[in-house]
Amino acid sequence: MESIKLRYYQQVFYDKIIKALQYNNKVCAALATGGGKSVIIGKLASGLPGRTLILTHRVEILKQNSEWLNNGAVLTSKENTLKLNTDIVIAMVQTLYARIDNYGVDYIGHFDNIILDEIHVDIFKKVFSLYNYKKLIGFTGTPVLNKKKYFEINGLEYVEPLTLSETFEVVVCGPFTSELIASGYLVKDHNIVLDLPDFDKLKESDKQPDGYTSKSLNDVYANSASFDILKKAYHEYCKGKKTLIFNSSNKVTKFVYDNFKKLGLNVKLYDTSGNTTVNEETGKKYTRDEIVEWFNKEKDAILINTNVFTTGFNVTDVECIIVNRATKSLALWIQMVGRGSRTTDKVFKDYFTVIDLGQNIYNHGIWSLDRNWHDYFNSPGPKLRQQNDMLATWTCVNCGYINLKTELNCSGCKLSFEEANPTVVKDKKFKEGNLRVLCEMPPPSGNAILRYSILKKEDAAFAYNLAEIKIIELFEYYKVTPEFYLNKKEDFDKRIEDIFRPIYFTIKKSELQGNKRRKLSTFTGRIIKKVEKMMKYGSK
Repeated sequence: MESIKLRYYQQVFYDKIIKALQYNNKVCAALATGGGKSVIIGKLASGLPGRTLILTHRVEILKQNSEWLNNGAVLTSKENTLKLNTDIVIAMVQTLYARIDNYGVDYIGHFDNIILDEIHVDIFKKVFSLYNYKKLIGFTGTPVLNKKKYFEINGLEYVEPLTLSETFEVVVCGPFTSELIASGYLVKDHNIVLDLPDFDKLKESDKQPDGYTSKSLNDVYANSASFDILKKAYHEYCKGKKTLIFNSSNKVTKFVYDNFKKLGLNVKLYDTSGNTTVNEETGKKYTRDEIVEWFNKEKDAILINTNVFTTGFNVTDVECIIVNRATKSLALWIQMVGRGSRTTDKVFKDYFTVIDLGQNIYNHGIWSLDRNWHDYFNSPGPKLRQQNDMLATWTCVNCGYINLKTELNCSGCKLSFEEANPTVVKDKKFKEGNLRVLCEMPPPSGNAILRYSILKKEDAAFAYNLAEIKIIELFEYYKVTPEFYLNKKEDFDKRIEDIFRPIYFTIKKSELQGNKRRKLSTFTGRIIKKVEKMMKYGSK
């Protein structure tokens, strides 16, 4: 393999890691999802002195990292290319742990350096803690853990978030997500969130990864009212586009899949138990690799999953992410949404749509928000734990009996809580609200159109035509009615020219081949005529 060449920002990030390793033995390296951790890991593994072990937790991540390794040995449950004193070994953490358990820690020898990929998953310590290494480097797009520790001081119970600072000495951060978007290496998010007036029906739980009880998540998301909102969101913003849907549980995933299937949509599922869609021709279940291959090929594919495709999943032309769940985990939120942020040459994609059906944006901020990971790396300190008030009570209106809050029926007259309190209305639909666009959909970008045309090796005519298509699509997206268009036609004509003008000059000044001598007014006139036709006859 030739010497690995990094992009400018990757080289700057790499140099910062090398410098940090001069003064620290344990370094956390944070680079935005989609920033290219695999190539940096490959260069780092090849450049560090001594033997290097790379640990991953997903086969897909292992394969991505392996592409950048020169003569590296691979260890998985299905593959073993180990040789005596191989300088670089990349292994699945679960497989290596099992081998060490059977054959001892010397099974693959001593390592000077250990590199961990996706350390926010927090399952690597059981392996790396067994080795007497010199350098430990952990990579992640989200250097934050969704775990807590509890302890007592003077009889009072305290809670404190676990952080990566307990494992690593320092965190090194790459460029902000907004910088990678501005440079054309990632795609911007267009966010739509659901306002839920009854969202408080979710019950919080410190013991669950999402921060909510499994039962309350199922109650809120596995019902017809919830699905109606999901269906509406899909048809309004994602129909016909490659869509990835994340759910909170296997029960919800199956519920959503069955209902999408009834609608005749191009849909498949995969959940954490390995449950997957059955091939109707062969009668066999699709494997994970077959599911990914299908999703890659189908333009209008809908892939429904539970916590499966959050990391190591690199289908670049995903245009819509639907988060059909609520989570307290910032890392999970960013990892899920980040699946749509990749650039691609398969379709023109200058933004991707995020449908948030769990109000996660209100808790964590939008995916592209610039975050100072140094603030998350260190613990804010312990806080007094808020105890559940097990002695809280409610009074029965019917008989006056005072009941514990945990009792669902009155101990005096045996009526249910709702019957004993007729003023309390229980809404069994759980999810009623409106889809709210947080910001206007961005108009097509001249730079994005130019980059895509170059990737496709097309000429100026292709670029101009693509701009025309994208501008006309704005009228469909905003559901402009013929009546409204006619009343505001002069304003719309001017707006078309305002949007197209910077695109026109970007293409005109570019190195694209083809005729670039046509006037601006010629193009805008053609777009206006096509919009007029669409408004009159309902087609482009």
